[in-house]
Amino acid sequence: MSHSMRPLLPNSPNPPRIETSSSSSSSSQHRTKRVATPAACEACRRRKSKCSAERPRCSVCVERQTPCEYTTLPTETHLRAQRRKLSNLEIRCQAYEDLFGILRSRSEEEIAQILQRLRTGEDAQTIVKTVQDGDLLLQLSLKPEFRFRYIFPYSGEMPRHLKDAQNPYIRSLLYEKTVTHLVQPPMYIETLKEISDESQKMYIAPYHTVELDDPRISSMIVSNWTTVSSDNPMLRMLLQIYFVFEFPFHPCFHKDFFLEDMFIGITRFCSPLLVNAVLATAWHGYTRMKNRAEYWQPHNLGYRFLAEALRLFELEQETPTITTVQAAAIINLVYNLNGIDELGWVYTHKSFGMAQKISLFTPNPEESTEWQMVAGVTAWCLFNWQALITFHTFQPPVINDPPSRPLPDVDEEPAYYGEILVKYPFGKEPVRIYNGSVFKAISQFRVILNDITKSFFNPSRTYSPISFEAAIEFRSKLRIWYEDLPQPLQARHIVLPCHLKIHIHYHIVLISLFEPHLHTDNAYNGVNPDMIVSQSRICFETLMRIYYLRHGFECLDTTLVQFLHLLGFSTLDEISVTENGSAANEAIRSTLMLCAKGLWEQGQNYYLSEAVFRMLRQSMSVEDVTILGDIVEVEDGDGPLNLMAQELRSRWPIGAFSKADDSKDRTLEHFIHWWQQYSEEKAQDISAMEQDGPVVPPRYPQRYGT
Repeated sequence: MSHSMRPLLPNSPNPPRIETSSSSSSSSQHRTKRVATPAACEACRRRKSKCSAERPRCSVCVERQTPCEYTTLPTETHLRAQRRKLSNLEIRCQAYEDLFGILRSRSEEEIAQILQRLRTGEDAQTIVKTVQDGDLLLQLSLKPEFRFRYIFPYSGEMPRHLKDAQNPYIRSLLYEKTVTHLVQPPMYIETLKEISDESQKMYIAPYHTVELDDPRISSMIVSNWTTVSSDNPMLRMLLQIYFVFEFPFHPCFHKDFFLEDMFIGITRFCSPLLVNAVLATAWHGYTRMKNRAEYWQPHNLGYRFLAEALRLFELEQETPTITTVQAAAIINLVYNLNGIDELGWVYTHKSFGMAQKISLFTPNPEESTEWQMVAGVTAWCLFNWQALITFHTFQPPVINDPPSRPLPDVDEEPAYYGEILVKYPFGKEPVRIYNGSVFKAISQFRVILNDITKSFFNPSRTYSPISFEAAIEFRSKLRIWYEDLPQPLQARHIVLPCHLKIHIHYHIVLISLFEPHLHTDNAYNGVNPDMIVSQSRICFETLMRIYYLRHGFECLDTTLVQFLHLLGFSTLDEISVTENGSAANEAIRSTLMLCAKGLWEQGQNYYLSEAVFRMLRQSMSVEDVTILGDIVEVEDGDGPLNLMAQELRSRWPIGAFSKADDSKDRTLEHFIHWWQQYSEEKAQDISAMEQDGPVVPPRYPQRYGT
């Protein structure tokens, strides 16, 4: 039997309510939702009563006539306030740690001043900030009476033969503003303050006066990444030194990803190994320490940073990451600076072996965007480094072909390269150094350079000079590259050291290509090797002199030693064939003194440069050595050279653009062997030991006259 059923309707999510007039009136009074307050006052919290959170006094405390206090900021919850207080406490604790690190590493005089300030009641944070600012002032400050422009040693004028009408660098803005628009020292600071276009300060102030503009570094606790030092102000300065002076021309990683991970505290693209390797490099530019070039001293922090990096590298090399590869390349650089490149080459080959192991040079379609950028930059950094080193040491390339990772357009994908922003004295806004343009221009140049090096070696990897026709073909490729440089890197506009060095290297390579074909009957399509070499030598010397006039040679520049020894030893060739006292002879001597001064000043930063300086000085005539003594204060005697014989392990070719002259072995190793032989002979010469006065060592036996 069936029954008709009433169909059921779905339940309403908000069933209607039947209210009386009284209940309706009552509910209307409470319909408005109470606004949640971020945090109650302390009195209401103790009473556990609802607080209106009005400031300066809530309505409850006004009604009860009780004191009303808040421990939170107006928009803070109590949880956020606790986090803020914890952060402030960590900052205070870090200040005490920084202060302790400062007291451990500073001189007795500085420690006494710090203790005096503590006794007067000054807090630790203020003292640490003062010391940090003082360090930056010492490292980066402007000295207008000396630093508007540098003055050439021996002869203060630009040699006449460099003012050639076809010399594009004499017509550069940098030369014009450095030489012709001379501002007297008393007006220098006022001139800087009046410049509204910050980018124009590049032409007025030396590069070493800048400060890196990156808030990540200024607030970073670097000591979390190294066990060597807890002096965070010093460690932050070392990072600044690295990114300002070393990174633009010799990068080994992607700056922004490195700093971001370092700041956050993750190890994707940053690691203690990589940080210690960076600090070991930057220590060479830390001018507060006079013995920073003495890498063998255990108390030297550079020694300890490198030792820690080597320890961590040994632990990681079996299961390498991208930071292991990057650190190996930097370790190789540090070994080169220390004059022990025989040991450093191992790390170059290890870096490439590990790079192949993690498929660094070949892109994978499944790679993340971040990895593509970091791997691409790193692959090109490694390729560029080996292309530079193998060319100048006359060795076969470590890798024959460039990375298969394309270099994107700088304007379309600026994040791929990253930018370095710096502030000049009295600057309101930072200026960029065109890091992306520099990186891409260097990479394109090093592809050609690597092809040139490959052409020097036959299939059996034996060195043989290239033909005149091949040299002309490479010159055509280099000229296309040169003419396609972006505007900031063109001859008219170059200003910063990394810009100048791109052009310097271009002319060095041209000299290297055509020097073997000098004074021959070679002629092809009107190309004259003598004219090419002569013009490039003029440009090379002009660029080096402009570099000195604007930026000086004191601050860390690991490439300068390569340029200075090539120019310096070539002047020894020239000075021996010109009449002593003539205008030409005096101009050459001026260049020789400039190169010797530059090598000595860079030698205060890294030992390789002092070794080359000693070799150059030992090759000079007695007259030139006497003149040099009035320019730089050099320790005489056998001690420094005996120490070199003990510490150097270098086969770096010195003063050789090419292997055109195979009869001369101009390596540092050969120089050391010569000195050791001389020392042994002198020790056996009893008559020399009994001689009154100092024994003057002979000139280094090169081809520079007698």
